Amino acid sequence: TPSLAPSAPRELMATAKTGLPELKVAETWDSCIENTIRKLAYGTLGGGLIAVILFRGVAARSAVAGLGAGVGIGMGYTECKHEFELVDKAAAAK
Repeated sequence: TPSLAPSAPRELMATAKTGLPELKVAETWDSCIENTIRKLAYGTLGGGLIAVILFRGVAARSAVAGLGAGVGIGMGYTECKHEFELVDKAAAAK
């Protein structure tokens, strides 16, 4: 049965593209979580870099890095909300 293991994910991916709503929602969640974590990291790094360049105090640096993290999470949330609205509209159209 080792030949069945590699083909199982391909079958699931093919099924997801054919239109099972549960798999589309799961793919959307995966995409959203990955996107939000990426944006959180970029926001924190960007805010931290700006903080190191512009501010000397630890509190100011932490605040700017936190602001960058908040912006990143907000961007990720907004994009996830939009993606789920698209999935909902596609499901309603069927």
